[in-house]
Amino acid sequence: MDPFSFLAWRFYYFFRDPPRHPPPGRVLLSPADGYLLYTRRVKGGEVPSPIKKGVPIALDEWVGAVPCASDGTLIGIYMTALDVHYIRSPVPGSVSRVVPRPAKHENLHQTRTFVRLLWDMKPYEEDSRYITENARNTIAIDGEVPVVVVQIADRYVRECDAFVTQGESVDAGQKIGMIRMGSQCDLFVPDSANVKFDCTPGAKVRAGETVLGTY
Repeated sequence: MDPFSFLAWRFYYFFRDPPRHPPPGRVLLSPADGYLLYTRRVKGGEVPSPIKKGVPIALDEWVGAVPCASDGTLIGIYMTALDVHYIRSPVPGSVSRVVPRPAKHENLHQTRTFVRLLWDMKPYEEDSRYITENARNTIAIDGEVPVVVVQIADRYVRECDAFVTQGESVDAGQKIGMIRMGSQCDLFVPDSANVKFDCTPGAKVRAGETVLGTY
């Protein structure tokens, strides 16, 4: 990439903010642009981790400091450097917690996930330790469908921005944060929400527009 193209990407294209039009109805929207990595069942607040050879790890270790003890579904979205990096609320509700968590050591690269996606090598996130070790920002939203949105930083991300605070009401599709450079966004939905999911790993999704499920 020539210097002019790099500067155009770094200071203009990366920060683009195209309008999004949430579809009507009782729908669960994608919180991020990117590629769907996984839709994982979570039993008893534990995740069968592909990073630790299938040994279950506590869901709280995955999402951060927000307790998620119930059964549910964990959805992962990988955001490339070319995707729009604004994060949007998947449902209407009220922000109950915004919790940042620093990296366990230093932020790790997400190259393994990118290569596995590129070559369609499932599971796409296998052995990608950044999913549990990198810095993250966790936003819990309570409403008819309570959800937890997790912004996961990449190697060169210093922090994940949150545009909302505790107690603030949000609409479905509203911008709630941003992750700079390449990154990942996860979404936890408890079984109590009775969401019927309709999403396939490897699919391209758009924040605030792609429907991941209905309720």
